[in-house]
Amino acid sequence: MASICRFNVGGRKYEVSKSLLEQHPNTMLARISSEQWQKDPEAEIFIDQDGDRFRYCLDYLRFGSVVLPVTVAKKAVLQDLAYYGVEDVDEG
Repeated sequence: MASICRFNVGGRKYEVSKSLLEQHPNTMLARISSEQWQKDPEAEIFIDQDGDRFRYCLDYLRFGSVVLPVTVAKKAVLQDLAYYGVEDVDEG
């Protein structure tokens, strides 16, 4: 099994450790990168979402919080987290 999952989010490329995704098994990201969904573990997974904001979603998964620059709307990132199935988001 590959230890890295490759995402193409809105044209932006990301490599994410499987261990991070496995820490959040109920998210859409963990499910679509699982062996059940992803027959080729080396294949890139395309997600038709904002590729620039995806990094903030990953930071939230890593740290449980994220610091956004003034140019990124908090509401947009909260919508992204909901889309990816991240539950119990601290909106503070």
